Amino acid sequence: MRNFLLTLGLAIVACGVAFGVFYSLNDNAALRRAARDNDAMAWLEAEFHLDAARMASIRKLHEDYGTLCAEHCTRITNARRAAAPAAELGQLEQACVDAMTTHFRQVAGLMPATQGERYLRMVLPRVAQYPHAGAPSVQMTH
Repeated sequence: MRNFLLTLGLAIVACGVAFGVFYSLNDNAALRRAARDNDAMAWLEAEFHLDAARMASIRKLHEDYGTLCAEHCTRITNARRAAAPAAELGQLEQACVDAMTTHFRQVAGLMPATQGERYLRMVLPRVAQYPHAGAPSVQMTH
């Protein structure tokens, strides 16, 4: 019985050490910080391992797109307040989805090919179900 308890104790310690090593080698503080701060650009840089030159291009593209995004949000919000017909609201929302899709494809085009493809697999499915209740976030929940 004593050997069993000793073996069990050693096994638990070994598992704990293995978990600690695995966690420390795979932890990405930059990703956690970006998610906590809801910082899409920091998340993009950390998640897709982008260098400074690519990030500068993506930031510029994002800033330029921000004006268009704000216009879409304003139009959709105003149409909802005015109780616009469903067809009109649907057209405004589709224009928003089309613009987001184009923007995300442009961002992906600035990434290495495999990272760009992975990025599109992450974001494009979310665009189709986007609720149009404000600008997208890292989590795209609102």
